[in-house]
Amino acid sequence: MELLGGIQGMQHAIRTPVGDPAFGPAVTHAVAQLKLAFARHVAATEGPSGLYAGVIDDAPRLAPYLNDLVGDHRTMWSALDELEGRLSDRHPPEAVRRHADRLIREVWQHRQRGADLLYEAYETDLGGET
Repeated sequence: MELLGGIQGMQHAIRTPVGDPAFGPAVTHAVAQLKLAFARHVAATEGPSGLYAGVIDDAPRLAPYLNDLVGDHRTMWSALDELEGRLSDRHPPEAVRRHADRLIREVWQHRQRGADLLYEAYETDLGGET
């Protein structure tokens, strides 16, 4: 599953009515799927052979922005773990939904910043960059 599918799965799960007995299991499953998708995203972007390494090689001026994206990864892992904890600690469903909704927005924004950065790296011709 890719990150977009994980986000969409979470969006679908939190639309389940909170009084529905399926709410908890749906969100639990969606969190697991989003964590898996996010782990794949991090593996594909970070590290010596990741996407970000290629961007640094091709557009070194963007290195500070890549550091911000890596920082996002740490923040989102914490938010995913916190959401998972809220499910196991039996927090009120409305609070779980609010937390999940915030997390979805953060992941969408991260995904957009990454897309913008890739566009900047590969579609903007500054000429003579090294």
